[in-house]
Amino acid sequence: MTRFQLVFRRNGEHDHTEIRDNNRYDEPHIDGRLIVDGDSYVIRGVEWIMNGDGQDHDDGIKRFVCTLAVEPADD
Repeated sequence: MTRFQLVFRRNGEHDHTEIRDNNRYDEPHIDGRLIVDGDSYVIRGVEWIMNGDGQDHDDGIKRFVCTLAVEPADD
């Protein structure tokens, strides 16, 4: 089983994190697609750009920072 963490980052808001497990793949996947740095993925109807955090963590969990593909316009 592959375990990984998603860190959702929106401008002006606190980060939201989520741990995910893959039982079918040896690498982190979202909806059957391998996570590739810089690619976009739709999670709960929102499009995010994924980038690995580039750090080695003691717990061995890969982490991906998710930023909005399109930031909402300021009012």
